Order: sequence, then structure tokens, then C-alpha cells
Amino acid sequence: MNFTYASLDPVPVTKPGPHAAAELRTHQGIPSMEHTAKGRLFAVWYAGGTTECRDNYVMMVVSDDDGKTWSDAVAVVDPPHPDVRAFDSNLWIAPNGKFFWIWGQGCGGESGSWDVWDGIVGTWISELENPDDDPANFRFTPPRRISNGVMMDKPTVLSDGTWAFPCSVWTGDKYRKHESLNVVQGAWMVVSTDEGKSFQYRGFVDMHNIEGGANATFDEHIYVEHSDGSITCYMRVHTGVAISRSYDKGYTWTKPVLSDIKGPDSRFFVRRLQSGNLLLVNNDSNTKRAKMTAWLSKDDGKTWPYALTLDPVDHDVAYPDGKQAEDGSIYIIHDFARRAGGYVFMHRITEDDIMAGKLVTPTSWLRRLVGESKPV
Repeated sequence: MNFTYASLDPVPVTKPGPHAAAELRTHQGIPSMEHTAKGRLFAVWYAGGTTECRDNYVMMVVSDDDGKTWSDAVAVVDPPHPDVRAFDSNLWIAPNGKFFWIWGQGCGGESGSWDVWDGIVGTWISELENPDDDPANFRFTPPRRISNGVMMDKPTVLSDGTWAFPCSVWTGDKYRKHESLNVVQGAWMVVSTDEGKSFQYRGFVDMHNIEGGANATFDEHIYVEHSDGSITCYMRVHTGVAISRSYDKGYTWTKPVLSDIKGPDSRFFVRRLQSGNLLLVNNDSNTKRAKMTAWLSKDDGKTWPYALTLDPVDHDVAYPDGKQAEDGSIYIIHDFARRAGGYVFMHRITEDDIMAGKLVTPTSWLRRLVGESKPV
């Protein structure tokens, strides 16, 4: 990796160049999505190069017909420095209606090197000010660096109105550390108590030693708050899913332990639904990224008795994200075969579908291809 402090420079959202054309993308994945109150669907992911490398950029597409058809890229974050990459992006509509695009930025090595952590990797945020307008006229605010590390899952709004962002500084001796930025490894909670005007570090889960023998390398995590005010942090580990709890709004955390939830060392998605039930989307395996499945819990995550298979593929199906629309529909996005051309799929389901174990809602559908890609 050619290290440069240019990875700390803001990279504005721009229109895609010719090199971002769909037919030139040989690697793409790690998606996120949003759904506006007016019904527009958004999806983002990253592409560029043949692997995770310095050629990566993040891109945005939209659909105005419930995912039947999609635009090609309408916006990108594409760092101009040849050694800086943009990656791991996320979309989130805050309670105040603001629409945010969040991404990771840092140096990367040559394609195929897997050298992707420069020690000053940071999480950046930009607001899309007019998400319901013609995409040709989208306006994005200048990006801000809100924390060290990367944010792989959506923020959670706590009961006191705090926005809790799950920003990770990956755990492990192989990752560079730059003390000048006060980098501390772990699954951090970065918060805003003023609706995004400012951000502060609050507390973190130490991922170095996890009860149950499940070590971590990529501290991808997400939060759920409970009725008593406690917070559970769900975290990616090598086998299964680890959990830690906070009883003081995220300032301190219990020692992480391995849960009963399956997981093959990959990102997953957990969210409280409008009903109060919990949704979990993850691979139905501890050994490989296979069989993307949605589970439902009616007892606050103690058990997950209801399941719906979203994608039965037995390999390379990974990294779900989701959003519940105002009408109760649940949209889920994930990737497939990201290093073999790259495909992104979306599903629309309901709680009734999950409880039935099959689609029973007339408006539900599975496996719509997002954006332009080779047919599967």
C-alpha cells in the first residue's frame, strides 16, 4: 500500500465518470438501501477494480417502480487520489427526515493485495438534500469525517433521541494504528445528540477476547435498544454472532459473549420493527455465506422461531441491509458473487410472510436484480 494522508481529505459526491459504466464493473457488492416516504428506492454499493483495493468507489442507483427497474449510477464518491478508496457505504433517513449517505475512506493496495487498512480509515457523511427530485439535480452537502474506522450497519435512534452510529476500528495486530488520531480498536458507539450537527465518541466493546472462543477480525456491529433502556450490541465474529450489553446508554459495555445466532463471519442486519418485534437477516449457516434468511423474534431476541428463506443460493450470498416502509413492508438488499461480476438483489416481504415461512402477502416479492448487471 502507498500510504498518503490524502485519505483524510473530503471527497464530494459527484456524477459518475465513464469508468463507472455497468459493463466495466468486474467487482461490486456490500450494498445498503433506503425507501423514502414517497416510495422511491435507493441502493448504494461499491465497485472498481477486481477486489477490495485502491480502485474502489461507491455508487448510488434509484428505482421509482418498486424495484422493477433501476437507473444506472446517478452519483458516486470516487476519490481522485490514485491510492485512496471509498467503500462500505450506508444509507439512512433520520427521524428529522434528513437523508444521509455514509461511507468509509482510506488508502488501499493494488487489486488483489487485500491491503485495505491504512490506520487512518475514517467514516464520512453527506446529506442528500432533495432525494425526491430528479436524480440529475441531486444536491449533496460537503462530506464530514465523523469518526475513525468504518460503519457497516445503519445507526440506531435511542429512546432519548440520541443517534447511535456503529463505527468500527477493526481488532487485530495486523491492522496499522496511528496514535496521532487516538485510534482505539473496538466496536465503537459514535453519537450525535443534536441531530447530526456534531458527533462524539461514547463507548466501545473490546473485541480482543470473546467468551465462547469466537474471535473477531472485522468488528461489524449493530444496536438494539430494549424497553428497560438497556442496549444490545450484536457483532460479527468468526463463527456465529457475539453480543454485549450496555446499561448506561452506551458508555460502558459488558464483556462480549457468543450468542446462539448463526453466522459465517459476515455482516448481518437486526432491526426493531413497527410492531415491536425484532427482525434478523443473516446467512443460515456457521460455515459459509449461504441461504440468506429473515428471522422474526416476538420475545425481544430471546428466540427466533419464525424464518423465511430469501435467497437459497448455497455460496457467496452476503451482507444484508434493510428498511421497513411506512406501510409495514420490509425491504432487504444483499449481494451475490461480488468478485465474479457482482450482483445485488432486493426483496420485499412482511412479518406475515416470515411467520408463514413463505410469501402470503400479494405485494411481496423476492430476488429482484438491482441496477444493471449480467443476468443470473
